[in-house]
Amino acid sequence: MNVELPFLAEGIEGGDVVQLLVREGDHVTEGQSLIELETDKATVPVPTPAAGTVVRLLVQQGDHVTVGQALIELDGADGEVKKASPSSSTKSTKPSVQQTPPTAKAGQAEFGQPLDHKEAPPTVPPPEPEQPGAKEMTGALHSPSAGAAIPAPPSVRRLARELAVDLSQVKGSEAGGRITADDVKAFVRERTKRGAAQGSGSNIFSTAYGSERREPLPSLRRKIAANMTQAWTTIPHVHQFQEADITDLMALHKRYAPEFKKKGATLTLSSLFLKAIVYALKLYPQLNATLDLTNGEVIYKDYYNIGVAVDTPAGLIVPVVHQVDQKDLLQISLELADLAERTRKRTVTLEELRGATFTLSNMGGIGAGPFLPIINPPQVGILGVGKAKMTPVYRDGQFVPRRVLQLCVAYDHRLVDGAIGARFTNEIVKVLEDFQGMFLGL
Repeated sequence: MNVELPFLAEGIEGGDVVQLLVREGDHVTEGQSLIELETDKATVPVPTPAAGTVVRLLVQQGDHVTVGQALIELDGADGEVKKASPSSSTKSTKPSVQQTPPTAKAGQAEFGQPLDHKEAPPTVPPPEPEQPGAKEMTGALHSPSAGAAIPAPPSVRRLARELAVDLSQVKGSEAGGRITADDVKAFVRERTKRGAAQGSGSNIFSTAYGSERREPLPSLRRKIAANMTQAWTTIPHVHQFQEADITDLMALHKRYAPEFKKKGATLTLSSLFLKAIVYALKLYPQLNATLDLTNGEVIYKDYYNIGVAVDTPAGLIVPVVHQVDQKDLLQISLELADLAERTRKRTVTLEELRGATFTLSNMGGIGAGPFLPIINPPQVGILGVGKAKMTPVYRDGQFVPRRVLQLCVAYDHRLVDGAIGARFTNEIVKVLEDFQGMFLGL
């Protein structure tokens, strides 16, 4: 029987094979992981639905697979598998491993470097030492299943793929030779120095204006590009700008942040923003809904799951804080910090990336000014927050210094009219300017 890639989650049609966890001839039990798959946002294991013996691997490391595609050929006759000539199975696998053209293509695609036929003799190695790039390409021609023996966590493997590093060439600094992200970065720095000194590197090209470096577009970046293009071209965006005087909110934050710290939590402005968003969404449910144009329906959500954009080395990822309306600020702060940390390490689960009804993108922490956020479909709204600035505000006949926050709400004009979008934005501002009043029901 062929084991196919199962349905993983709504909106996820496939992913890239990060690692093969079994080899041909291995006996597997029901539920055992066969491969690690990198989807749009997370790296997840794919289990086998039945026990048996792996007859043939139908995918390789670096391959892109879709739902329903066969991953392995499995002999499920448990009692007869070992008797079914394992030696013949092994023999049948050797030619496919030794026939290097398909594997070479996989290595070439993974490292994004064109093979230089002038520098790579067909059979006999040159008398000079190998160039670093050629050595790494040779490592790429090894059997993909050999990577399973390399002691490195999925996050480090992902980093290595993005930097075109063959982990078999990296020396681990931790116990048992375990490879860390710092080991990979150190390897890249040393490789760059060697490449610069020797003038090598098949991904370096000369032009009339100077040299250019070409690198493969990472899998996550390709998916982000596709999603954002679809969102921007299919959703009629309206952007509503507003300013909020958060002077009192900052004083509240300063007052209670030490109490949160005693309980192991960090009170951030993002935690406060989530509460403000939910308050406004309850008043204007149009922004907590989705459009079903196929059936001509509006789907109103009675739950409030807020996605929070997180900046990671691989790109923008949006984990979800579920049931925000049912959690207090301490719970939200703890969960948000944990989610952000695991998102940067790419260890969040698919469930933690699903079900968002609205999104927050807070770039104030990196000093960004106002910006136009892009809606994340099928949602119909997103709040973009910029940097707060000390601003002279005219009050009671005089100018006084106040901390003013710049924010922007983007909404889908197919469902949300301008008046509703403006009122929704004003409600968020109202809560931010009088946070305690919200809890008092004022």
